Amino acid sequence: MKADKNLNETLNISYKALFFSFASTFLKLTAGLSGNSTALIADSVRSSSGLINELRKLLEVFIASKPEDWSHNYGHGKIATLFMGAGAFILLFAGAQSISISLEELITFIQGKEIEAPEIFALYSAALILVSGEIIPLLGRKTGRYMNGISPEPDINTRKSQVRSLLLSCFVTLGIGCTFLPGENWVIIDSFIAILISLYLLGTSGKLLYGTTNELIEASLDEKENRKIREIINKTEGVTGSSELKTRKIGNGIAINACITVNDSLNIQEVTEITDRVEKRLKTAYGQEAYTLIKAQPGPEKKCSYRKREGISEEGRKKIMV
Repeated sequence: MKADKNLNETLNISYKALFFSFASTFLKLTAGLSGNSTALIADSVRSSSGLINELRKLLEVFIASKPEDWSHNYGHGKIATLFMGAGAFILLFAGAQSISISLEELITFIQGKEIEAPEIFALYSAALILVSGEIIPLLGRKTGRYMNGISPEPDINTRKSQVRSLLLSCFVTLGIGCTFLPGENWVIIDSFIAILISLYLLGTSGKLLYGTTNELIEASLDEKENRKIREIINKTEGVTGSSELKTRKIGNGIAINACITVNDSLNIQEVTEITDRVEKRLKTAYGQEAYTLIKAQPGPEKKCSYRKREGISEEGRKKIMV
């Protein structure tokens, strides 16, 4: 019952976020086209990245989180990865189109030709979307956490994303507002803001494509994560060393394959206890869905906290270890 309740809460949050992302993207695009603001059009493409992200979350709930079966031994996590890769490619294409339009306006302005300025409707729309889509929801989330005390505090990446989105929306609104200042030269600010937003989109989509491509070709986790995994393994009681660490990402989860060194005086039960302890610590750090495969091999004779048990020959122990 509790799991179903948590799933329903997650779905409700995703559905609401999906609706607001779609509404924000649609309103910005409509206002940008009607109000002749390339900055607002570029910002609508940026908002569509939130739409893609929410769709990915729903995909993870309904498909990617399905357990492994006979034809998908490692689950269905790659579905979400493939979707994010397609979404990143769309963002890359849209960002390139946006920067092309903005550069064309900028070149026209540099040549001394007149360009069409944004209309006041675009400014009002940008300000309304900023207040209703960024400021009010952000304040509402903070107030909700203080009022009921049960809403979880967003992680550091979520907070950074929220602040970044707010700053970019403010940037776009101020940029459009500058076009209404006295003087003809201010009109180019709208195109200049659109170029900056488009460059941000190109960088973001490029990083997403790089990450998804790496995951699809089974690239290892970064060195920082690998060091963390080695530290977890090596600090486990009974482990004297580790080698042959292999890692890869599977959707939101990871797979870890490692070989540990244990004292060659231990019997099979003691070795099993050590490998189980290693896997338990890794799953505690990376989630119960993480795939772990830990093999043990004998190492040099060292002092060990596990009591040496009788009933198996030294030659038999070494055969088991290998």
